[in-house]
Amino acid sequence: MSEQESALAPDEVAQAGRVRLAEWLTAEADSPELGTTAEELADWPAYQAEEYLVFVPPGFANRIFLLADHGISSFAPSEQTLEQAMEAARPQS
Repeated sequence: MSEQESALAPDEVAQAGRVRLAEWLTAEADSPELGTTAEELADWPAYQAEEYLVFVPPGFANRIFLLADHGISSFAPSEQTLEQAMEAARPQS
C-alpha cells in the first residue's frame, strides 16, 4: 500500500475499527472458538483510504479488510487493487 493511497489512522479511530472488525470476524466464524478480539488485532496496522479504514494483517496474508460506515468487506490483494476493492465495496445506488 503506497503512501499516496493511504495514511495511518489515528490510534482511537484504529482501535474502534479493531473492535468492530473483531465483532464482524467473530460473527463470520464457523464456530465461536474461531472468533477473535480487538486485542488479538492490536498489531494489525490500520490505514485511512478515502471513506475506509484498511486493516492489513501482519506477515504474509492474502486478505485485507475494509471498514466503512456502510459495512465491512475483505479482498485478496493478489486478485484486486485497493482501488478496485473499495469501488466494489461501495453500496450501489
